[in-house]
Amino acid sequence: MTADTALELSPPARLAIAYAPRDLRSAFALLLQVDQRFAEILRNAREPMIAQIKMAWWREALSSAAEARPKGEPLLQALNQVCDRIPLCAFEALAAAWEHLLGNEQFSQEAVDAHAELRAEAIFLTYAGWIGTVQDVRPIGRIWALEALRIAFPERVTDCHVPSVPLPKARALRPLSILTMSVQNPSGPRLILHALTGI
Repeated sequence: MTADTALELSPPARLAIAYAPRDLRSAFALLLQVDQRFAEILRNAREPMIAQIKMAWWREALSSAAEARPKGEPLLQALNQVCDRIPLCAFEALAAAWEHLLGNEQFSQEAVDAHAELRAEAIFLTYAGWIGTVQDVRPIGRIWALEALRIAFPERVTDCHVPSVPLPKARALRPLSILTMSVQNPSGPRLILHALTGI
């Protein structure tokens, strides 16, 4: 993972990565970057069929053996460096999450709910698996996915119910709680206080 590609992520995302265990940071950053790339495909889609083709290309590239992946794509090069730390099912869930929204000028509640469930599975459950926690992180993952989608596509997300769920206090889950708090409109100092103390 190069510094240039890491800087493509938002400051809250980079803060969350900084609180991950050192040996997980590159894989965690890559998962967030692939998520961001898929969001860009949706944002820039003029023809749903073209967007579907792009998503299919990414699905194939991410599922291919390292030596068979296309050259010259920084995210695929980064994937080759994390030694299969990210399970294929995480990429599949992430692709499916964004594909649920393709071709819709307005996102239905059903599509948004499916998107949030799959996106939480791809990122939050994958991270939970890495650190071996038994705590169910899907509720905060869904909140993060719903609010992040609303922020990224405010004109396309109809009013949807976002439940209130307490953030985990455990230091091991701090990267996930940082992500979740970051989409709830905290001030910068408030987010940093949470990162430092968990409160």
